[in-house]
Formats: sequence, C-alpha cells, structure tokens
Amino acid sequence: MADAVNGTAVLVTALRRQLSKKQEIEGRDVCFFAMYVQEYGPSCPKPNTNRTYISYLDSVRYLQPLSVRTQIYHELLVAYMANARRRGYVTANIWACPPQRGDGYIFHRHPSQQRTPTKERLRRWYDDMIERSRAEGVVDRVVSLHKQFFS
Repeated sequence: MADAVNGTAVLVTALRRQLSKKQEIEGRDVCFFAMYVQEYGPSCPKPNTNRTYISYLDSVRYLQPLSVRTQIYHELLVAYMANARRRGYVTANIWACPPQRGDGYIFHRHPSQQRTPTKERLRRWYDDMIERSRAEGVVDRVVSLHKQFFS
C-alpha cells in the first residue's frame, strides 16, 4: 500500500479469521454459522489502528431449536466484539449488506425455506445486536463509516 502523503510503501498487516459454530444434529456436526473478520493491530497505520472489520457473516437454518437463532447469533457477535475489545481493538466495523436471493457469502447453499433479509430488516437485526452490546458495556458508541470519515 502506498502512503498517500509521500508515496512511500507502507506494509499493512492484518489477521484474517474465520469463526464458525457447529451443533451436533442426529449424530453429525453441522456448521450453522460462519463469520469472516479482519483484524488490524496497533502497528497498522491510521485509520486501521486497532480496528476489526466484520466483513462477512452467513448462517444456514439448521440450528435447533429455530426459535433461538437470533439470540444465539447476536450472542456470537457480542462475544466476538467483547473478546476483540479485551485484546485491544477499539473499533469494529460491520459490513451489513444482504446477498442477492440464491447467493450466499460463505455457505454455498441455504435451505429453500430460509429467507434472505431485506436491507432494512438486516439493518434492524444489526441495530438490535448493537443495542444489546451497548447494554452489556461492550460497545460505547456507534457511528457510520460515512459519518466518521466523510462528514
């Protein structure tokens, strides 16, 4: 990556993680949740210093019972952000854009009865998770990337 000020090369290192959750169903481990993140530590230049990006999140409708899906998925995200905070990350950015119907970000196929959320529904889903994070003291403030860097 070139430095915008003086054109010199700057090495930017990031740790990429793939986190997944499985449940034993009928004697088999079934992966029902996966998330890709990129973590930039204290040695990275601004604006990525101590920042993590939740770039992709995907799930398949296999978690049992179905009634706890949102609660479990929110817990996984809150736990990841709490863990990242304990490890020194001060900012987390979340990519919140639903895939096109029939596509998936991580899982190649989804059950036919699984719906794809609209942009508005997905945004509310993340807003609810962020509110839970705030209530638990994991998140201090919320600001969009656009507002943070372009307003």
